[in-house]
Order: sequence, then structure tokens, then C-alpha cells
Amino acid sequence: MGSPSPLAPSAARPRLLHRSPGRLRLGWTGLRHPDLRTDYLEAWLAHRAGLAQVRVNAAGGCLVARFDEDGGERPGVFEDIAAALASLPPEAYAARQPQTTRQPRRLADALAASALAAGGMFLPPAPRMALATAMAAPVLLRGADSLANQGLKAKSLDMASVGFALATGDSSSALGICAMVVMGEYLRQATEDKAGALLRTLLAPPVETVRVERVAPDGRPEEIRLPAESVRPGDLVLAGTGEMLAVDGVVERGAALVDKGVISGESAPVETVPGDEVPAGAVVAHGSLAVRAVRTGAECATARIASLMDKSLREKSRPERLSDRLADRLAPLSLLFGAGIYAATGSASRALSVLTVDYACSVKLSAPVVVKATMHTAARAGILVKGGSALDELARADTIVFDKTGTLTTGRMTVADIVLAPGSGLDENELVRLAASAEERWTHPVARAFAAEAKRRGLALLPACDADCATGLGARAQVGASGSRRDVAVGSARFLVQSCGENALCSQEHPLRAQGKTLVHVAVDGRPAGMVALRDELRLEAGEVIAALRRRGVRRVLLLTGDHQDAAEAVLAGLDGPAAPDEVRAGLTPDDKEAAVRALRQSGARVAVVGDGVNDAPALLAGDVGVCVAGDELGDGTVAALTRDAAGIVLLRGGLHGLLTARDAAERAGRVLRGCFATGVAVNSALLVAAATGRLSPLTAAALHNGTTFAILSAAGLASGRPLPAAGPERFPDRADKSL
Repeated sequence: MGSPSPLAPSAARPRLLHRSPGRLRLGWTGLRHPDLRTDYLEAWLAHRAGLAQVRVNAAGGCLVARFDEDGGERPGVFEDIAAALASLPPEAYAARQPQTTRQPRRLADALAASALAAGGMFLPPAPRMALATAMAAPVLLRGADSLANQGLKAKSLDMASVGFALATGDSSSALGICAMVVMGEYLRQATEDKAGALLRTLLAPPVETVRVERVAPDGRPEEIRLPAESVRPGDLVLAGTGEMLAVDGVVERGAALVDKGVISGESAPVETVPGDEVPAGAVVAHGSLAVRAVRTGAECATARIASLMDKSLREKSRPERLSDRLADRLAPLSLLFGAGIYAATGSASRALSVLTVDYACSVKLSAPVVVKATMHTAARAGILVKGGSALDELARADTIVFDKTGTLTTGRMTVADIVLAPGSGLDENELVRLAASAEERWTHPVARAFAAEAKRRGLALLPACDADCATGLGARAQVGASGSRRDVAVGSARFLVQSCGENALCSQEHPLRAQGKTLVHVAVDGRPAGMVALRDELRLEAGEVIAALRRRGVRRVLLLTGDHQDAAEAVLAGLDGPAAPDEVRAGLTPDDKEAAVRALRQSGARVAVVGDGVNDAPALLAGDVGVCVAGDELGDGTVAALTRDAAGIVLLRGGLHGLLTARDAAERAGRVLRGCFATGVAVNSALLVAAATGRLSPLTAAALHNGTTFAILSAAGLASGRPLPAAGPERFPDRADKSL
């Protein structure tokens, strides 16, 4: 158990509000803490205090606990809950990101500039002009630097308005405009920083130290504590209730309820037993585990996500680049308009009022706010977006290309039939053992099917070396102990023909293919050994999702698969009407899929490729945007999906409903951006007209311009940050998703 969180509130003792048989409701001000993870608290408290169910109402500062479903009584239950709440672990609170030192300094500068400007208004003319000149110096220098290096931008307009005020002797306007420039920069930057900070709050807090089990000199296991960065693959990491895992690994012993919400966004802890894979950032809600580390440090799933988040914050998306260019083109309009007004009327006040208004701010700054807020909202729905460009491309896609295995189908293949080659000398168990051993290091669906079948039959795998995988064809390895190794090849009929020549089992394929089964051939020591038929199931939501995509503007849907035509037609049997793909191509290699996607793009289509990221990386890269469907279980497949650069979007929860949610998020971001642009142009046009006709003083025009810009940015952030409606059945309808 960790020590109480430093973020834990200084709250009064819980108080009993109501009690009935088997149930009580208590109030506690600590439940209103802004960083409290209510999903974690519910699971942790239920097991810590031995409760049947806990429901937290954070806004109301109360919780309901059920301790006996039969309505019985339990002495001391309130005291048990109160004691547990008094010792909440640090993991019950979301990590609060440290505020950068620049933000307080910007605020101090803005407040100081406002105070100086306000006080300067009461000075005599000469000191007021001196103060205005001193405050204007930084604005003039930044504007001159921007003009010299970047051309005419918003900072150049600030320079022009302040310089014009000083040149005409209007020191009061110069003071006010300088103060508003500094305050406006602070407000705009604070809005954008907040949007970026929202993304970073999704990441799990770093684990500083971990408990590791090592073998002592006397041969007995001993527990030591190491810095997290010192843990290496192969170490046995220990984690108990309330502790967060610092490594991706496989459970070796123990059993626990594990909260994997840091990766999937799902709030319900899942039961985890030996053999299950767990990601770094997962929290042991109840129980204890010994986890054999597989990936550590920068290779962990959470570290990969952090890297992707940082990269997405640094890189500008297409909407951001377009808004930058548009803002740059609009900036000279205000300058030319102001010069024209001065030439036509000779009024310095009108010209100065016009110069304080420009289109650039609301147009340029709304794009990063909308993109970051949308990425945050999508992440809370279990969708990792690796950049704003991926959102933009998904919203514009009119053609969707699906892979079959692991995408339209579940990818959970099972062994249905085994056909032994005559004279192979092997029985079914030995064939499965050799094939599973050869495929052990790989994570694609066929490898998982052999591993599961070997486990079901109780077969111990043999050591394998010199393993090699030909993407889309098969795998080969030397299997067995040194001195008795056997050359084992597992893959398609074409792969086996390449490996050992003619394969007599090919003539027996048709009856099994006609049933829509996937056939895998096995050769041992260069001779055909057997054929295994695998069965895969169509995802229940596949038809619903394809039909919904058509309603969202997708004009064409294709299915590209490396499997045979019969297997593809078996999938089509479950898809009809608007759910049926427009075109199906079977028997394709990864290179064939890539060529097909490139041909679609060359024909003018905007293509989104949806796959599982296992052997379709070339096609994912060839599309305008790649969408990777992670495994339904948070195992190695999910980690692989996170680490693949081919996919711009990863659906972390498995299943296809996330594709609809991602499309909805992308389309909403586009609508919000268009709304921001239209509003910014309309409002600033009205301000320019009012300023040109003398209805606004320079200070009023500057104040209204900054105020409306901040209002547009705030509205953009709020509109993009609204929770996305569920696109499919909720997996946990009684719980809310909290974090990625």
C-alpha cells in the first residue's frame, strides 16, 4: 500500500447520511477533490473494505456502499470504510502536471502592464508619454523582428498601431494598446497551453521505484527496491494493491483485479491471472502480482503514448497550417484598411482603431485549440490520435479499405480441423506442439491460435531458434533441444511449396475452404507434415459499422484480404445490403494491398485503411490515413499497435465502434473550425466597420478585439471538448470512462 497522496484533500471524517439493510450512504468532502479517480476509488474501496458494490457521486460528495446483497447487517462496516478513505493510495488521484514557469511569468507581465497603463493615465503628459514609449519598446522590437524575418504578421500590426499612436502623440491609447497586447498574448497562450495540458493529463504518472524479486546468494528469493529505470527485461516485478506497474510484462504468479484504464480508457478493473499480459501504467486495484518484464523504459506502451503525445503537440496538422497561411494573408488587410481610412478622413483616431483589429488571431489560434481538445476527447473514448492531420484525413475520407482477419473478424482464430500428411510419423499433438513452438515469438492471429490450442491440449512447447517470418506467407524456426532440432515451417500453401516442393495436401483444401476456414500448412524437415484449418468469426458490429459509415458520407467500402476467396465469401455471407462491401479482393500479399490502395488514391479517392497492424503496415502507410484496431484484450497486440508508425489512429479498445466515434470526432472538429472561422470573420468585420466610422475609440476597439478572440477560443475548446456520444453498445453502461 502506498502512502497517502500528497494531493489528497484535507477533509473531515466521513459522516453517515443514511442506512438501510445491506446498504449505507455516507458523505465525505474528499470526494469532491478535482483529481480524484472515482472509478479507481470504487474498485479499490470495494475490495479494501470487503463491499459488494460502491458507487461514488463526486459532485454530491457522497457514496453508496452495498455490503450484503441479501440485506443482512455487518457490524463495523462504516468504520471500515472510514478507515479505508483515510488511507487512500496516491493512485487514487490523477497526476497533476506541474505548471511551467513561463505561465506565471506571462500572467505577472500582463498584470504589471495593465497596472502601469491604468496608473499612467493619471500622469502629466510628458511622464505619460515617457511611460508609453518605455512600454511600447518591446512591442515595437517584436514587431520589427517579425516583419524582417516572417513578413507582415499580427505582431507587425501591433507594432504599427502602437507606433502610430506614439507618432500622433496619443500616449493614452499607446499605453492601453500595449497593456492589451500583453494581456491578449497571455490569454491566447493560456488557452492553447490548457488544450495541450489536457492531452498530457491522460498519461499515467511516472513510477519512481519498483519492487523486484531476485535470487539471494543462498538461493532463496528476496525482494529489493530499484529505481524504475534500472529494471530490465526478464526481471520479476512485484505489485500489490494500489501499486502501478512500471513495465509491460506477463503475469507469472498471483491474481488480481487490474485497472488498465491508462491504456484503454475503460474504468472497470479486469481479473488478471498467470499468463495474462499487463501494460505499464496499469494499477493493481486488488490482489498481488509477480510480472515478468518484457518491455521496460522507453519501450513500454505508456512511454510510447507519451512520445506520440509530445510529437503531436509539436507538429502542426493540415488545418493548423492552412489557418496559419490564411491568417498571414488576412493580416495586411487591416494595415491597408487603416492606411486607407487615414488617407480618406485624416482621422488618426479612426485609423488607430482600425489597426487594433485584425482577423489573424481568431483564425490562426482556433485550429490548435480545436485539434488538441478533440484529441483529448477522443483519447477519453479509447481512441489514440497521433496528430491533427489524421483527424482531418479521416473526416475527409470517402473510401474505406478494410482488412479481414482481426479487423472485420475477431482475429481470435481457433483450430477446427487437423489433417495429417501420410507418412509424416506425427500425431495431432506433436504437429500442434511443433507448429506452436515455431510460432511462439510471433503475435499474429495464426500464432495465437496455435499457442491457444497447445495450451488447451496441455502441451509443453519446445525451445526454438533461428526464427524467421515472411510477412503474409509464414514462419520458420529450428525447434527442439540442441542436437535434435527439427526444421519447422508454418504458413500458406504457397509458402510450403517454396519450402519443400509439391504438397499433396493441397488437393484436400477445397472442402475445408468451402466452409470459409483458413488453412495453414506445416512442414517438418522439408517434408509436408499436416494441414490445420482455423475458424474465425465475423465481428458482431461489422455490418452495423459499415452501414453507419455510408450514412456518414463514405461512398465506397472495399475488403482486401490475404486469405482465399472462400474465406472472404464466408465473411460476405454475414454482410448484406448497405453493410456489404462494394468490392472484395482475396489472395493478396501485403505488397498487393499497398498497390491497390495507391491505385485508389491515384483515382482521386480519399482513402482510410483499417487494419490490425500485424501484416498490413504497407497498406496503412499507403492510405491517406491508417486506422489500427487493437486487440480486444490488452496484450501484446495492443502494444504492437501503439508502436506502429503506420497508423495515425489507434482504436485501443478493440472492435469497430471506435471507428465511428473517431469519424464523428473528426467531423465535429471540422465543423467547429469552420464555425470559428465564420464567427471570427463576421465579428472582426463588424469591429472594422465600427472603427472606420468612428464609433469605437482605439482602446474600445482593442478591448473588443481581444475579448472576442478569447471568447471564440474558449468556445472552440468547450465545443471540441464535449464528450463524444457512444457509437455502439457501451461495454460498461453503469460506469463512465475517465482516462486513457
